[in-house]
Amino acid sequence: MGVFKAIGKGIGITLRKPRLLAILWVVNIVYAAIVAFPFVFLVQTELGHSFLGSNVRPFDLMWLGEAVLKYQDAMPAVIGGLVVSALLFLVLYVFLNGGIIGRLLDREGRPTLQAFFGYCGRYFWRFVRLFLASLVFLILTFGVILRLLSALMNLWLENAWTEWPSVILRNLHFLVALLLLSIVHMVFDYARIAVVADEETKILRALRQALNFLKKRFFRSWGLYLLVVAGFVAGTVFFYAVFGLLSGPTVLFVLLGFFWMQINVLFRIWIKTLFFAAQAEFYRSHPY
Repeated sequence: MGVFKAIGKGIGITLRKPRLLAILWVVNIVYAAIVAFPFVFLVQTELGHSFLGSNVRPFDLMWLGEAVLKYQDAMPAVIGGLVVSALLFLVLYVFLNGGIIGRLLDREGRPTLQAFFGYCGRYFWRFVRLFLASLVFLILTFGVILRLLSALMNLWLENAWTEWPSVILRNLHFLVALLLLSIVHMVFDYARIAVVADEETKILRALRQALNFLKKRFFRSWGLYLLVVAGFVAGTVFFYAVFGLLSGPTVLFVLLGFFWMQINVLFRIWIKTLFFAAQAEFYRSHPY
């Protein structure tokens, strides 16, 4: 199966499973509401229905600065809450991945909520171990490879006569970092797929299967991954271009902006499922 055919089949699978997208959207809304509640409560307490409150934006630096000064004694608790929220998000992310891949690969099972969360629990600890293993790969990538690349760049820049080599190399360094990150992410995507598709219980064996699979078709697999990334970037640019046209003080613009933001959330969820669906189709069609 070719790259474009795998993406096409992945798109078809995600569109035939709207209930999966709905479940993920509801979970996302509930989690975001829980995390945002303290901040919304603070804004409501401080500004209420005042004229200033109607003009404050989410990233109003002046108001944020004043709030930080006023509540500086509570900042450790706020920062602690944000850290806990981030950790809980990682746990939720790993937990939901089992349900997503399980539902995408299960073509005959009923698309029920019970089945989705059953897959989440079934693969959770295996995916936790894969996540921890991915951290080791990320440390090696960014702590060793990129540091070595930075050292070589700095040696070369010491003899540079202008700023242009520095600007070009810094941008290249950033691009290399993104590409290496995409490779690590892709490898562990296929390891997760191997866990579910092959019912693999040993994560090192699943990782080895993913590497064996990629060894024979690395550039095609990477091309598939980067094409989906390009679609995500294009969709995000389009979203913000339209969102900029929806800014206004009227209730209609507020409602349209909120609706458009939910469309963006659904788009991001769909892209996430498309990554797994397309890669799973590619994986299944090529024996390793």
